[in-house]
Amino acid sequence: MLLARGAAGQVAGYTAVHFESLLLQVADVAAAEDQAPTGPYQRLLEHDAEHGSELVATLRAYLDAFGDVNAASARVHVHANTFRYRLKRLTEISGLDLSDAEARLTVMLQMRIFGR
Repeated sequence: MLLARGAAGQVAGYTAVHFESLLLQVADVAAAEDQAPTGPYQRLLEHDAEHGSELVATLRAYLDAFGDVNAASARVHVHANTFRYRLKRLTEISGLDLSDAEARLTVMLQMRIFGR
C-alpha cells in the first residue's frame, strides 16, 4: 500500500487520497498542455470578472449541496429565491444544463482543476 503525507503531516493510505491524486494528475496534464477553462465555466468566470457577480460561487454552492437550494443558499448567505434567480441567470449566461450529469461533472472538474 502506498502512503502519502497530507498538509498537516498526517500519513494516509493511497485510498484515502485517491481522488486528490487523480485531480493532481489531471491538473498536471492541463498545465503541461497550457489548457484554460472552457465552455460554461469559462463564460461564468468571464461574466463574474466583468460584472462583479458571484455566479461561480453560486454554482459551486449548488453543486456542493447536491442541488439542495436551501442548503446552497445558506452557504452563500442569500435568500433561497435570490439563489434560484442566480441559478437561472447562470444557466442563461453559461449555457450549462444542470440536468446533464456529464455537464455537471465537467464543470465540477474545471472548478477544482482551475480554481476559484
